[in-house]
Amino acid sequence: MLKFFDEHFEEVFIVFLMAAMSLLIGTQIFMRYVMQASLSWSEELARYFFIWMTYLGIAYAVRKDAHIRVTMALELLPFRAQIATRILTHIIFAAFAFFVMYQGWFLVEKTLRFGQKSASLGIPMGLIYLAPLTGFGLTGLRLVQAVILDARLLAKGEPA
Repeated sequence: MLKFFDEHFEEVFIVFLMAAMSLLIGTQIFMRYVMQASLSWSEELARYFFIWMTYLGIAYAVRKDAHIRVTMALELLPFRAQIATRILTHIIFAAFAFFVMYQGWFLVEKTLRFGQKSASLGIPMGLIYLAPLTGFGLTGLRLVQAVILDARLLAKGEPA
């Protein structure tokens, strides 16, 4: 169960948010063009689902090692240097992720303290601003996992 949770955590939420967003937009289209009455809140909620999906997608891409990058120069290096460079890039990316989390916490805290609400739904905007904090928190966790896996490869000293 724990392995499933580790491998599919972000994926489950992204699929749920994508399905909910598609359903909301489909309902909005039906209401607007068939029923001649628009929903005032569906576009805003779909937008918030998209924001959450995007930040969770960053962590998912790190988990699947699917971020776009240029690897031509990296592939010219010997195996151990490739892994060491990957570890260094993971650490730099993790530092950025933890910096975004640190700054995001202040934004969430300030927004919740001021009581800012969304226009149509009236939900606290701090819940929306939790998306970067949560997404980059998961990204940092996934990067720590990647560093540990690459360090094991480096200790082994041979390609997998």
